[in-house]
Amino acid sequence: MNRLLIFLSVLVISCSNPSFKKDQIALIPKPKEFSLNEKSFRFSSKTKIVSTSESQQKGIKYLKNLFTSAAGFDLQIQDRSEGSRIIFRQVDGLSLEAYQLEVSSNEIIISASYEAGYFYAVQSLRQLLPSAIESKHVVNTDWLVPCVSIKDEPRFAWRGMQMDFSRHFFDSNEVKTFLDYMALYKLNTYHMHLTDDQGWRIEIKQFPLLTEKGAWRTESKHDKVCIENAKTDPSFTIDPNKYQLRDGKKMYGGFFTQDQIKEIIQYADDRCITVIPEIDMPGHFKSAIDNYPYLSCKGEAGWGEIFTTPACLGKETTYEFVEKILGEIADLFPSEYIHIGGDEVNIQSWQDCAKCQKQISENHLKDEHELQSHFNRRIEKFLKSKGKKLMGWDEITEGGLSKDAHVMWWRNWAPNALTTAAESGNKMIITPSFRYYFDYKNEQTTLQNVYDYNPVPSGFTAEQEDLIMGIQANLWAEWIPNFERLQYQTFPRILALSETAWTEKNSKSYDEFNERVQLQIDRMDVMNINYYLPLVEGLNKKIVFIDSAIVTLTVPMKGLDIYYTIDGSVPTTKSKLYEAPIVLKENCEITASAIKGNKGSGIVKAKVEKQSFREAINISPVKGKLRRWVYKNQSSAVQKIELKDSKDSDLVGDINLGEFNKEERILMAFKGFFYAKSDNIYEFFTKSDDGSLLFIGDDMIVDNGGHHSSRERSGMIALKAGWHPLSVFFQQGTGGSELSVWYETGKEKNLKLTELTIGY
Repeated sequence: MNRLLIFLSVLVISCSNPSFKKDQIALIPKPKEFSLNEKSFRFSSKTKIVSTSESQQKGIKYLKNLFTSAAGFDLQIQDRSEGSRIIFRQVDGLSLEAYQLEVSSNEIIISASYEAGYFYAVQSLRQLLPSAIESKHVVNTDWLVPCVSIKDEPRFAWRGMQMDFSRHFFDSNEVKTFLDYMALYKLNTYHMHLTDDQGWRIEIKQFPLLTEKGAWRTESKHDKVCIENAKTDPSFTIDPNKYQLRDGKKMYGGFFTQDQIKEIIQYADDRCITVIPEIDMPGHFKSAIDNYPYLSCKGEAGWGEIFTTPACLGKETTYEFVEKILGEIADLFPSEYIHIGGDEVNIQSWQDCAKCQKQISENHLKDEHELQSHFNRRIEKFLKSKGKKLMGWDEITEGGLSKDAHVMWWRNWAPNALTTAAESGNKMIITPSFRYYFDYKNEQTTLQNVYDYNPVPSGFTAEQEDLIMGIQANLWAEWIPNFERLQYQTFPRILALSETAWTEKNSKSYDEFNERVQLQIDRMDVMNINYYLPLVEGLNKKIVFIDSAIVTLTVPMKGLDIYYTIDGSVPTTKSKLYEAPIVLKENCEITASAIKGNKGSGIVKAKVEKQSFREAINISPVKGKLRRWVYKNQSSAVQKIELKDSKDSDLVGDINLGEFNKEERILMAFKGFFYAKSDNIYEFFTKSDDGSLLFIGDDMIVDNGGHHSSRERSGMIALKAGWHPLSVFFQQGTGGSELSVWYETGKEKNLKLTELTIGY
C-alpha cells in the first residue's frame, strides 16, 4: 500500500511539472548558450519573487505586470522565501546586457550584473511561458516554464527600430505598444524621426508655429497613393483619428507635446530602451521654412528637381534657429545622441546664394558638400556643449567627417561611405535600405533576406568591425497610414532583425530560425498583431501551356491552407482547398490566398493561357552580340521605345549594366535575336533595380516595370526552334542598381542568355 502511495505521489508531481521538447521552445533571439532539462516550473498565485537590488526592479515590475494582467496573480516580493520562487541574484563580472537564467522545478534563478541583464532575462522567461501571458485579460491555463539553463549576451550594443512620424503620424499609445514589441525581442534603441518636409511632430516652445501650423497639412501625394490603394486593400486606409477640422479645412496631422515625449521616454526607459530623436537639417526642412521663411536662401519654401529647398547656411539666423531647437531637444531627451538627418540635401540653392558662397570662401571650403560639413561641425560643437553627440545619415561623410560624428549607413549603393567612416575612425550603425527598410514590401525584402544579411562588410579589419555599433531597421511612413499597416510591415521581419542584432553569426541558421518563427505566431495572435502572412508561391507569372498546365502551389509557412479559384474571384474558405497540383486544360485566371483561421495573406493571381508555338523568323544574324542603347538624364519609369537608328548604339555580349553600374537616371535598351534550341515553352526572367521589360517581338513577356529595389519577375512563351526577336528595356532611377536576365525550359534552370546565341 505504501509503495502504491509513493508511486501515485511521484506520478502527481511528474504530471504537475511535465517536461518539454526542444521543438516547443521558440526563443527569439537565439541565446548564446542554451540547454533544455527535464521537468518544468509552475507559476501560481503563491509564487514569490526574491529581490536584493534596486537594479532588478525594472525586470521585476515587468514580470509582475504580465502575471497581473494574464493570470490575475499578484506576485509578492520578499528578500527571501521558501517554496516556489524566482530569485533575482546580483553577480559581478557580467557585461552590461548579459544574464543567466536557471529554471528548475522548484525555483528560477536570474543572475545579472546590471539592470538590462535582469530585464532581458525576464523577456526570455516571458517567451518560455505560454503565449497566453500576453493576454490583457485573465486566462485560466497552466503557467509552466520548461527547465532550462541559459547564458546569454548580445552581439551588438545598438539594436534599433525607427519610426517615421512626419509622413504619417502615430500617437503615444501606439508608440508604447511598439515599445513593448521591441522589449519582447530585446531591442534597445528607438529612433523617432520627428520632423521632415511633410510635418513637424514635436513641440518647440520657442517656435510655436512649428506645431500650430507645421504639424498639419491638406492631402499630400502620399495620402493620395494610400487612398487609391485602400480601394482594393483596406489596410491602406488613413487613420481617421489623425484628421482635424482646422480653419475650415480637413487637415491631417498631429504632434507630441513635450510632456508626452517625457512620458514616452520614461515608458521606454522602464523597458531598457533608449529614445533617439531625429530633427532633420539642413534639408528636409520645409515644414519649418513654411512657417519661418527667413530660414531659406530666397525667403520662401520650395522644391528643387527632387528634394526641397534646404535652410540657408549663409545666414547666421539659421544657426541661431536650429541651436535654439536643439537646445530644447537636448534638455528633453536624456539620450547620448541627437540625430540631425543630413541626407538628400538639394545643394542647388546654395550654389545660387551669395551668402552661402561667401561662407564657402571665408571658411576656405572646397564646395557645397564641405559647406554642409561646416554646418555639421558647428552643430556638433553646440551639441557637445550640451553633453550630446551628433549622428547623421551617411551623406554627412561627403564633405568630410569630424572625429566624433556617428554615421548611419543607409545607401547600400554607396559602400564608400562605410569605408570613409571606417578609415576616419567614426562609429557606424548599419541600416541599409535593401535589407533593413521595413516599409519595403515583404515580398521584396523577405524575412530570409533580412535574416541572412551580414551587417559587417567582408573587407573590414577587426579594428574597423569594432566601429560598428549595431544595426537598425527603419519604417518610413509614406505608405504606412495606420498602426495596423505598420504592424504588417514590421512582423515577422523584426524577429529576423532581433536575432541578427543579438546572436553571433556562426550560431545562426535560417531554417532553424523559421521553425521558431512559426511558434511565435500564436504569441502574435494573442498580442493582436496584424502580421504578414507569406503569399502563395507559384503564380508570379503568366502560365503558358500547349496541351495542359500543371500548377503547383506552395506557401513557406506551416499551418496555412491554400484556397484558390479559377474564375478570377477572390478566394475564401468556401473556395477550393488546394491539396495537390492543379491540372488545367483551358484558358483561365487562377487566384490563390493562404489562410490561417480568419486571417488571409495577400491575393496572388496568374493568367493561364493555351498557346501555339510562335514561328521562328528566317534570319542568319551575327552570333554572340546584341545592340545596346544608353540614354542619360531619364527620370520616368521604364518604357518601350523605338530603336531604329543603330548609330547611337554599341555592341555587347550580354544584358547587364556593364560600365554603367553606378550611373543614375539612365534608360538602357538591348535589341537582338534569341535562338530557341527546340520547340518548347521558354520562361524568361529579369531581376532589376529599378524597372525592366522583356519583349519577344512586340509581345511583352516580362513586366518588371516601375520604380523599385531589386525584384525578380518572369513570363512564359511557346517558341518554335530558331531565331526570335528579343528586346529588353531597363530604367535606373536613383539608389541601388541591378540588371540580369536569364531563362529556363522545363528541367533546365538558370540558363544565361549567353549560353545560347543572341544575335543582331
